[in-house]
Amino acid sequence: MAAPYGKRSVVLRGHPIENEEGAAGAAIKPGYLVQGVTTILPHASAGGANPVAIALEKGEMGTGIDSTYAGVGSGSPDYALGDQVKVGVFAPGQRFTGWIASGQNISEDQQLESAGNGTFRAHSAGTILARALETTGAVVALTKIRLEAM
Repeated sequence: MAAPYGKRSVVLRGHPIENEEGAAGAAIKPGYLVQGVTTILPHASAGGANPVAIALEKGEMGTGIDSTYAGVGSGSPDYALGDQVKVGVFAPGQRFTGWIASGQNISEDQQLESAGNGTFRAHSAGTILARALETTGAVVALTKIRLEAM
């Protein structure tokens, strides 16, 4: 099933629990797996357990997941150090747009884990957090991918 707005939106299906309680402790892209409550950081433990907590775009500010949709400001949808981060916590079965790091070759229905930098990678021995809803082929740069929370 294609994303309703292409890949410009993080939330693709379902209604994650949202909050904006924390500030970015590092640069964060919408779609990154994040950790923290008052300080939000890209999830740093490769293969580690974490709620499926994903940085969301600030749609109310005219930004999407990528800079081609950003209509205001600098044109970058990324959160800078100190910005309040909008986070969505996804339940199993809910779908979202995430990121796959360079060097990955992901197939549809493949199980994924944290890559330890806010992105996802193929499951090896860690905690399964999501499954791929599409095939990426060999990724040579940071790439968006449709995922389903597990």
